[in-house]
Amino acid sequence: MIAIAVVASLVVYAWVMGYIGYQTGKTGDAVQIQSVVFSGTSPTEKVATVYLQNVGSTTITIVPAQCLYVNGLLDAGATTPTTSLAPGTTAIITDPTSGTSLTSGQTVTIKVTTQGGTYSQITQQAP
Repeated sequence: MIAIAVVASLVVYAWVMGYIGYQTGKTGDAVQIQSVVFSGTSPTEKVATVYLQNVGSTTITIVPAQCLYVNGLLDAGATTPTTSLAPGTTAIITDPTSGTSLTSGQTVTIKVTTQGGTYSQITQQAP
């Protein structure tokens, strides 16, 4: 019985240490939306420009077609000249939100995700 208890405790210890190591390894990823600028004259032909800064301690990866959400919906038309973002640097993500009607004063939620799952979200009013 003692041998079984010792083996079981070693298995639990190994599992917990592996889990903790995995979780603490992810703490270096952090991004922040610095600002969002909407341009364009027509409510249905706005262009959103998102300034995303890597405020973490590790390099992150952005997949343009999978990174930008407008009001909870993936907007696969996003483009960025930078897909790899070193700590302290800023990426400019541009997206023509064609077909998404943005009226003046409407609350818009912008969310940007990285390939590793880190994200930043901001809510503001459309101009």
